[in-house]
Order: sequence, then C-alpha cells, then structure tokens
Amino acid sequence: MASMTSVVPTTWAAPEQIQCNLLIAGATESGWAAAIQAARLGIDEIVIVHDGRWFGGQYTEQALSCVDENKGMDTEGWGVPWHPMRRAFHRSGLFKELMDRIEAFNTEKYGSPMPGKPWHGPSTFRPAEAEAIFSEMIQPWIDAGQIRVIWNRYPLEADVHDSRLRQVSFAPVAGGPADLHVQAKLTIDATDWGEVIQRCGAAYECGPDPKSRYGEPSAPRPGTFPINEMNPITWAMIVVESRVETPIPRPKRFDDRNYPRATGFSQKAFEHLTWDVANPGLGSIGHWPPAGAASNRQLTVYTVRRLVDGFTSRDGQTSILLNYMNGQDYPLERLPQPVVDALEATEPGASQKNIVEMTRTQRQIVFDDAKQHARGVLYHLQNFVHESATDRTHSFRKFHLSQEFGTPDHLPPKPYIREGLRLRAMYMMREQDGRNRDGVTKQDARPRFSHVRYPDGLFAWQFHYDFHRTGRTYLTDEGPSGPWIDYHKPNRHTNFISDRCTFPLRSLIPETMDGLLGAQGNLGFSSIVSAAIRLHDQRIHVGQAAGATAAVSLREGLDLAWRTKCRFGNLGRI
Repeated sequence: MASMTSVVPTTWAAPEQIQCNLLIAGATESGWAAAIQAARLGIDEIVIVHDGRWFGGQYTEQALSCVDENKGMDTEGWGVPWHPMRRAFHRSGLFKELMDRIEAFNTEKYGSPMPGKPWHGPSTFRPAEAEAIFSEMIQPWIDAGQIRVIWNRYPLEADVHDSRLRQVSFAPVAGGPADLHVQAKLTIDATDWGEVIQRCGAAYECGPDPKSRYGEPSAPRPGTFPINEMNPITWAMIVVESRVETPIPRPKRFDDRNYPRATGFSQKAFEHLTWDVANPGLGSIGHWPPAGAASNRQLTVYTVRRLVDGFTSRDGQTSILLNYMNGQDYPLERLPQPVVDALEATEPGASQKNIVEMTRTQRQIVFDDAKQHARGVLYHLQNFVHESATDRTHSFRKFHLSQEFGTPDHLPPKPYIREGLRLRAMYMMREQDGRNRDGVTKQDARPRFSHVRYPDGLFAWQFHYDFHRTGRTYLTDEGPSGPWIDYHKPNRHTNFISDRCTFPLRSLIPETMDGLLGAQGNLGFSSIVSAAIRLHDQRIHVGQAAGATAAVSLREGLDLAWRTKCRFGNLGRI
C-alpha cells in the first residue's frame, strides 16, 4: 500500500502596512542617490525596498567595477594613450562624493587611488568594498530615521486610483504572497526592470524602436529586428590571484567553440568555423602579459579591466574583472534551444518575449544560462588558452572566483544590465537630439554642444551610442542546440557619438501616471539613447535628480501631473 503524506498548509504572517512620503523601489545606484538627495532636502519617511541585500546596482551586485563615466572629445584627439576617451565633464554631485571616498579607501588599502592600472579607464574598485562605502554614505539618514531600508522584496502588485499610484505591494524574493504594502505620496522606480512601472500600468516601451517611431537615423526599419533584440546582458566575474593553480570545474554544456573571441589563440583555432550569419567578425585581444610586463597598461584579457595590480599594490594580489572583451556578453534574441525549451515549458511563447516582460522565473532561466556561458569563458582561459600559451607565468589557472559576494557559485548576485524598460515619459529623448551629425569619426570629432538644448536640463552627459553585439549566430551544421557567438547587427555598434548633451526633467515624469517618477534605466528615452545613458555617473545623476524632483514636489505640494498644471512653458518657475 502506498504511503500517505499529509500536507500541512503553509501559514503566512499578516502583511506589514507602511505609510510614507517617498517610496523608492530599488537600492540600485540610482535609488541610493535618490534617497540621499531627498533626505538632504528635508524629506522624512523615505522607504527603500530592494530585491537583494546590497546598495549600488551596477557598482556592486552587478560587479561592473571598472568605472565608465561621461566621456567625449577634445581638440587634441581621441583621448590619451591608455584610455579610449577623455572625460567630457568634471565629476560632480553624489558621483564625485562616492568616487572620492572609493579612491581614498583604495589609497589607504592598496597604496593608490586607482590601483588597477587597467586599459579601460582609470578608476577601479572591488565590489564588496564599494558596497561598504555606499552603505556608509547613506547610514546617517538611516540612523536618524529618515530612511528605512527593507531587503529581499520585489514589487508584486500596485494600487492605482484616479490615474495616480497610491500603493505598491511587495513579496519575498524567496517566495510567497505579498507581505509588505507601502502607501506613498510619491514613488520612484529605480528597479532593474521597471517592475513598479509594469505593475501600475504606466505606459512603457521595450525592445527596438522602429525608425517610424522617433525618426532616428540609425533605427531599424519596422519588422527587421525581433521584439527581444536589445543590448545584451553580461554575467561579470571577479577573479583573484591564487598562490597555486585553482581551475574551476567544467561548466554544463561547455564547448570551446563558443569562445573564438576569447584570445588570439582561440580566434586562430576556430576561424574556420561556418556560422549561419555571414561575416560575424572574430576580433580578439591578447590573453595575458608576458613575464616581467604584467604591471603595464595594455590591451589583454588580464589587464583590460584589472581592478588591482598585485605587483604594485600593498596587498600583492591581483584582482581582475572579466566582463565582455572575450565573448562573455549574452544576447537576448535567438536563445539557445535548451533555454527555449525551458521557457516554453513555463508558458507558450515565453522564449519570444522581451526579457523586460518575462516573469522572474522566466528571467532566471535566461540568467542561469548566461552564468554558464560566463563560467565557460573562465574555463576556456584556464584550459584551452593555458595549454596554447608557452609563457604561462600569468595564466588564469592561477586565479579563482572571488568569494566577496557571498553567493554559492561565487558569482555576482545579478548580471550587468545595459538596457531594460523605457518609461513613456512627457519627453522621449531621441538619437537626433544629441548625436554628432557632421559625419565625422571618433578620431577627428571636435567638442560641441547638442542640436537640442533642453531648457529643463538636469545634468550634462556625453558618450557614444554604445551597443554591444545584440545578435546571436549558430554553427550552420548544428543550429540552436550547438555553439554560438554574438555579432553586431546593422547600426548596433559604438561608432556613433553624441555631442555634449543635457538630460531633461520631463524624461523622469510618466506620460499618464501621477505619483510616479522614473530612475535607473526606467527613463523617457529611445533604445538608441539608452545605449549612451547607462554609465556609472549617469545612473547616479539620474537618481539624484529624481530625488531632488521628488523632494521639491513633496515640499511644495506640487502634484506630479505637471503635464496638466504647467506643461512645459512654466517649468522654469518651479
């Protein structure tokens, strides 16, 4: 006789009810900055709810720890010998405060404010050390009771009355029904995927913008790109020097043919392969420096985004960020067959959805494969490239995954997210507003200001419209069950640059929903513009601007239905 198993119904505690002035969904760098700025301007009863346990977003839990910031041209050419671009603007605001503290910490611990000497940018940090500084900077307002932080909750539902967001309900990341209801006079969505915007029904966009939408010169024709085409995610890895060889286990479904871009050895070995997209391009960089030259700035996997140079730092241990130069990016279209099968098992058509609109369970399926792909990069470096090199002095077999994240797999809690949801705002920033349209190249561009100068500009920015390879191509004789590489789709590259631009207040304010502001990447801009406004400093500037806007609105009793009260003509009076 089969045994009987009694099922005891799960009991849940009564949901907590909170009322506050300002709710900030997301402790990302943008949400963090919004909270500090609002608190400095005298707003109390600020509540931050986050779906993890770290402040800092891309700095920390996404592990993009080699700083990207506003960069532009000067009259002497394209940057300096060891850096691809010069800063277009001086550091300012909370971004400067943060970087000053990070660089002071680096000086004390490593003996230099910029201890990595990477090829790509001067400023680096270890993610966990940066998170401690994020926490330290916000702590005075937490201690004073102005800011309350609630961890490991994500937006599940929203209550809207008369086109105004009134309440957001949050559920535990570990599972279960909503156990937290937050009523707020004003809410800022600083989440990774615009989850509050989605839950409350505010208008948004995701995926490619056809040329017919905003008339952008490099936008695709309608129907040429699928809805899930967008800037890829990347599961970054921090590796730390070991005293002995510490190779990782072979990842599931590993195939060296996934990584012809990893190094010159890899490219030479696999350049004969035939892909189902013609001429995908197989450029690569060097593997690691030769003995005696490892401390130099140079374009190798080892040094392109090195965080700490162990040869000159006080701790004598090299730390390296691995995050894209070696084929680590993970495109979000034409997903591998095992991923398609797993997604379709959750819901018919799930594999064709844009990742923004996937459920958290569906996103996790994509995330798990992106993690495996990233691990494959390290395994390829530690084995194939190690065996191919004659000088193994700085082999990646002598590196291990950092344990600073406290995760079981020693990877960051989240992938680096370049593009997500785009809020339908009072103003949608377009490529032609700021793009250099003189037909000049990176090498001979001159500094100039953008074609459109927003009267409600909040902060300045300049960058190139930076699309990583958004397409995926498979081997012609194996199809989507076999190896793949990424490739640049038409007009998705880094060749188009912006002039010196500003960011308009209207791009924070929803087109239709009151009581809500966008932040992080949930902003009023096109997909193309989102590729240029996603850097470390820009995300903090966005958050600080959103926090200031929220504080003025709350303090002055302004309704965020500015579209009906003042439209654009009277913004200068506010």
